[in-house]
Amino acid sequence: MKSVLFTSILLATMASTSFAADICTNVTEPRKTVEEAKAVAVAAGYADITKMDEEDGCYEAKGNNANGTKFEVYIHPNTLKIEKVKTE
Repeated sequence: MKSVLFTSILLATMASTSFAADICTNVTEPRKTVEEAKAVAVAAGYADITKMDEEDGCYEAKGNNANGTKFEVYIHPNTLKIEKVKTE
């Protein structure tokens, strides 16, 4: 019984990680700069950016908006298109 439970948990974990994919796909060189990506986020209203890094194949801008809500904005490094926004 324990081995069946363990196997089920293992398979569920493997399935969930195998579906994890980059948000920004088809990234090629040359990429736009981090500063250009930050300017896109600021122009879209995400002005209080506290951190810029790379995640899921995208540039990621993190910060807080005017009412204190945290945000994460994912920007494609070639097109500078905002691919996804997460707020808390």
